[in-house]
Amino acid sequence: MHSFSTLLSLTALLALANAHGVILGAQGLSGSPASVGFKVNDLLPRNCTSISPCQQDTTIIRDAEISANIVNECGRTELDGNIDIGENTENALAAKAVTQVKAGSTIDVTIHQVNADGAGPYTCDVIAQGNNGVITFPNVDVADNVPGVNGFSQAKEQDFTIKVTMPTGLNCTGSSAGNVCTVRCRNNALAGPFGGCFPVQQIDTEAVALKPSDVDTILSLEKVQKQVAQDIKDLPVALAANQADGTDEGLKNAAIVSKLLQISIVSSAAPTQTLVDSATTTAADAVATTTSAEAVATTTSAEAAATSDAAAGDDSRGHRNGNNNNNNNNSNSNSNNNRHNNNNNKRTARVFRA
Repeated sequence: MHSFSTLLSLTALLALANAHGVILGAQGLSGSPASVGFKVNDLLPRNCTSISPCQQDTTIIRDAEISANIVNECGRTELDGNIDIGENTENALAAKAVTQVKAGSTIDVTIHQVNADGAGPYTCDVIAQGNNGVITFPNVDVADNVPGVNGFSQAKEQDFTIKVTMPTGLNCTGSSAGNVCTVRCRNNALAGPFGGCFPVQQIDTEAVALKPSDVDTILSLEKVQKQVAQDIKDLPVALAANQADGTDEGLKNAAIVSKLLQISIVSSAAPTQTLVDSATTTAADAVATTTSAEAVATTTSAEAAATSDAAAGDDSRGHRNGNNNNNNNNSNSNSNNNRHNNNNNKRTARVFRA
């Protein structure tokens, strides 16, 4: 759900970012579905340049904000805050909206330039494990780039299609599917960088089913201590804003936004996975069972907001997860999700520090 504190923060954010480029779609192998940039909403108009509503779903990806533990590698939007890579990837998989790739294949990425500094050039990176925060393949090959210098041109309200080539050593292992990567593209505009992220599913490799011992992601002691210090500094403000999000006014405003944008997700039952105790376990070796039918349901954010409204006034305590992939926008959660997870600390830190 969109938080009241997010809505309140728009004035501050708009002063900092006033031009954009949006990833409208990414098409990989022929016959596969197209991916869409995380948090891009097709109900927002593309025939204007104004800050609101035309720039609200553009992603802002700043290294300084990533380093400060405000956002993760896919940045934030003005409307939703920090983008949870894992959540958005699973939503796309459930909706069958993840384009397919092979090592060395090309993706056609359509970028909408809202106004002047949504221009090119764009550079693209690949996170092989999806949401572990490690840029596995930086600066992959990009052809037919968006015209522009330092992110500027005179173009506006215009679509461009760039061609992004997957590295020959591609090995996607992310998500519940075990073979999904995250692709991140952004320009070099000083007010940005602007761009976005989208998922791709690799089909020329065997999907993995990881054991805990297979996870080799590591942070240095220096980075861990820096993150702890930042979290301690942010926590008082984050808790206060998180509590404000649960007020009647906060819930009402969030429901209005969700209804206007008709935000919904496809929900599917998650299986219970049992891994075979083997050094070479693959997804094919894993035994999956499920206690519910494979029925697919669509839940709107307005319905979720109506459910959580009954609990308005309770103190909520959002907690930031260790890998920086917290849940900033539970408008894309189902009606059984707890309001307490709506407004996590990372987004709130973004609200007051962006």
